[in-house]
Amino acid sequence: MDPLSDILSILKPQSHLAGLIDLGPSTAVAFPDQAGALKCNTMLSGQCWVAVEGRETPVLIEKGDFFVLPSGRPFSVATDPSRTPEPVEHLLSAPLSEQPAVLNGGGHATIASCRFTVSEVQPAHFIFMLPPIIVIPAKEATAAQLQYLVERILDEIAAARPGGLLIAQHLSHVLLVQMLRHRHVAQDGGLGWLAALADTQLSLALAAIHADIGQKWTLKSLAEHAGMSRSVFARRFHDVLGETPMDYLTNLRMAKASDQLMTSSDTISEVAERVGYQSENAFNTAFKRIVGSPPRQFANQVQSSSPP
Repeated sequence: MDPLSDILSILKPQSHLAGLIDLGPSTAVAFPDQAGALKCNTMLSGQCWVAVEGRETPVLIEKGDFFVLPSGRPFSVATDPSRTPEPVEHLLSAPLSEQPAVLNGGGHATIASCRFTVSEVQPAHFIFMLPPIIVIPAKEATAAQLQYLVERILDEIAAARPGGLLIAQHLSHVLLVQMLRHRHVAQDGGLGWLAALADTQLSLALAAIHADIGQKWTLKSLAEHAGMSRSVFARRFHDVLGETPMDYLTNLRMAKASDQLMTSSDTISEVAERVGYQSENAFNTAFKRIVGSPPRQFANQVQSSSPP
């Protein structure tokens, strides 16, 4: 499986909220922590500034632009960036999914939004490796394609036709994959695993890891896949992804192990071996360090919280 598909299979994104926000002039609204959710948005009309926790300056979003808030960080949107944002819960009279949110009379800028939740299996690691905001400008053909998908999702939800929710769910998955696919081929000097996938050499090492997670990978063997010396590979990998190749490998192994413990009846030793650990004790130690609890306790908690 290619790295992008592999990571998405772990995150298991599910769309559960879509709606419209119509902003009036001199409006600024703050959205709280999104609990790890990922938000895809398209600017249908007007313009606004988007400020995201973790980014120093607001970003101007104009008509036709598509922007993504990958990490669930608190954010604000404003037609007047000089105003102090007001909490969204003070402005909405009904949930966004039930009716368009018209703020301060609307008419100045309209945003269509889809909100994705991700699996509780290590989501923060891969999500927080993405930049606080991703913008695809209107001048790029992909932005129009993504806007079309968002509009179709909103249409299916609003029309309440038979099977509409299922269609909206599938369209949401297409939307997310298309966005990430576009981003990972955009060599714009960004950071994170999407930027690494756009790097012609680092992507070879990532492809090798994801294709055979159980392999006894070493820094030397991964550098050889990338066609680089060990020192240059290690430095570039850390510069782009923010962690060492071995840390990335361990985090990916624990994410896949968590996923398997949640979704299969395999024993801990079977899962350990599949993700590259010959010793169950070594796997237990690594799992507890990364996930926060021993694998057996984690599996028991998952089973006890699953619906009958």
